[in-house]
Amino acid sequence: MRDALGPVSGEVAALVRENPGARLVFAGDLFDLPASHPRLTGARAVREVLGVHVELCRALALHVDQGGELWLLGGNHDAEIGVGELREGFLDALGPSPEGRARVRVSPWFFRDGGVHYEHGHHYDPDNAPGHPLVFGKASLGVHFVEQFIAPTGAHHYLQANDETPLKLFVSSFTRYGKRAPYVIYRYFHTAIGAMLKSGPLYRAGDEASLGRDRGARFAEELGLPPAMIDDLFALGATPTLTSFSRTFTRVYFDRVLASLTMVSGLGAAGLGAHEPAAVLFGLGAAMMGASWASGHNRYGGTVPERLAASAKDVAAASGAQLVIFGHTHREALSEGYANTGSFAFPGKAPGRPYLTIEGSAEAPRAVRHYWAPDSGL
Repeated sequence: MRDALGPVSGEVAALVRENPGARLVFAGDLFDLPASHPRLTGARAVREVLGVHVELCRALALHVDQGGELWLLGGNHDAEIGVGELREGFLDALGPSPEGRARVRVSPWFFRDGGVHYEHGHHYDPDNAPGHPLVFGKASLGVHFVEQFIAPTGAHHYLQANDETPLKLFVSSFTRYGKRAPYVIYRYFHTAIGAMLKSGPLYRAGDEASLGRDRGARFAEELGLPPAMIDDLFALGATPTLTSFSRTFTRVYFDRVLASLTMVSGLGAAGLGAHEPAAVLFGLGAAMMGASWASGHNRYGGTVPERLAASAKDVAAASGAQLVIFGHTHREALSEGYANTGSFAFPGKAPGRPYLTIEGSAEAPRAVRHYWAPDSGL
């Protein structure tokens, strides 16, 4: 369960108990498998996670056994949840009756319920977009950083700060992690270099896209949708950052790293009396830094919520959805035709843990925002 603020699964369990008979939809990232169990296979990792959250398992199993429904979407942190072995592992660990088991639906991409389209939303975020949502394949840039940076260092705070610049994160690491800060910074650079070494020509997800298109027909049949719609929705997705070396290079701000190193080299040369080379190096570094800043101080902050809001309109236009529900951004949104769940585990400054209920008819659904506060009920 993704939660940096303390155990939240008990509060999820309480919310489940407050809504008997309801259809519960988890909009992805219920688990953080790359961070919590990066070395375990998906099915075993899910069993390990659910073994810790016994109260939640019991609440969910009882919910479906007593007639409620559970719909579970895969997100970028638990994309495998909709794939055969992991899906069965989840159901086995949950332990509902055969009748309850039939009321659990798991999808690697999206669900449709009348005019409502439910999806996690990472398909529209370049740093976290998969080669194809129906294929669990090459890790995205975001998952790469979770596996290679977050998991080894335990720097889980950065799961919620991936839209900040590295310099700000490096400075804050000394306050947050103290003596471990140099190791945290080292792992960042190790991971960033690793990302660049697997990007561009070395990132080949074309086979995933082809396999995903083959699986699309069966997925469309399961949802009762025309196969062409699956292709149309896939085409709306973002191109993964790792497909381009230059975009990966600038996304991890290595242009600023090189600019800084060049300026420091210039200062070092000046200290050794090599004034001409010093001036050239420092001037080159300053020019590189200026060009980098001219392309945007923070190249990522705020862009994902905007992308998902725009993508929601595209999804509605391509599929006829009246209401599109996304998660992923950890930021709440509520407008005509689009709602974002926000993050139950990371509510930020919200008055409680946010969640949505869907009201109205199938032809005119609407999302209503609620906040769960354990000391005051719903």
